[in-house]
Amino acid sequence: MKSKYTLLFIPPNHAPARQFQFSIKGKRILISGLLTLGVLIIGLFSHNLYLSHTLQIQEADFQAVNQLKLTNQEKEQEIKQLKEESSKMAQDLATIHELELKISSILKIDPAVSRVSQGVTPQSFSSMASGDPTYTSNQLTLLEQYYDLTLQHKDQIEHTPSILPVEGEIVSPFGYRQNPFGKRSDEFHNGVDFAVNYGTPVHATAAGTITFAGWDPAYGRKIEIDHGSGIVTFYGHNSRLLVNIGDTVLKGDVIAYSGNSGRSTGAHLHYGALDHGKSIDPLTFTNFTKEQ
Repeated sequence: MKSKYTLLFIPPNHAPARQFQFSIKGKRILISGLLTLGVLIIGLFSHNLYLSHTLQIQEADFQAVNQLKLTNQEKEQEIKQLKEESSKMAQDLATIHELELKISSILKIDPAVSRVSQGVTPQSFSSMASGDPTYTSNQLTLLEQYYDLTLQHKDQIEHTPSILPVEGEIVSPFGYRQNPFGKRSDEFHNGVDFAVNYGTPVHATAAGTITFAGWDPAYGRKIEIDHGSGIVTFYGHNSRLLVNIGDTVLKGDVIAYSGNSGRSTGAHLHYGALDHGKSIDPLTFTNFTKEQ
């Protein structure tokens, strides 16, 4: 018995006691087993602590990843919206450019002058609009209104002398001036003199009917155009006339070539206008000043 150990279990209900015997070797095995079990339990507990800490870190990472996904989705939505706005702005600019050309054609003006869309890209226009995506849309709506008004008054515009007959320096404006022949007296100058080379094409400043095309003692080879509504324009000192009485001309048509005929001191064009028979400054109807 000295080489064995006895474990005695006494039940509380006076039942027969039970005893278990094991040798010193068994004791060692039992202790080794208990130690192994303890180490295993400690290892499992440590592993659980490690897994718990790792899960907390990963959970934070998962939350960060999810937040990044949401942010990316928002950015993708913003990029999509910006692309749609950019496409819409490009379409509006193309429509604005088309309307400008149509209006310029009706008004007989250079489309490169005062063009809204000239040299404008969607990026630069966005900067101009200060981030407001409705800016181009508003500009397009406004230009569409102008175009509608232009169409409504197209006939009136065609018959209004709103362009210049030639491109040249104004050397004598409308009104009183020193007599270029006497030099000692003033005279009323009933038109505008443009300094141009001999043979420069002269254009009708509005649509109308030729009421005079021939020789005038003062203005030499002269043309008169009746534009309706009491407005008449005339062109003097020409070298050659290209129209006859009764002809119908359109705004911008070449009707003569400038010269030095009649009472003239040199090659130039005398351009005048009448409103119900009264002399008026012919530049009244144009978009140009006398300085230009």
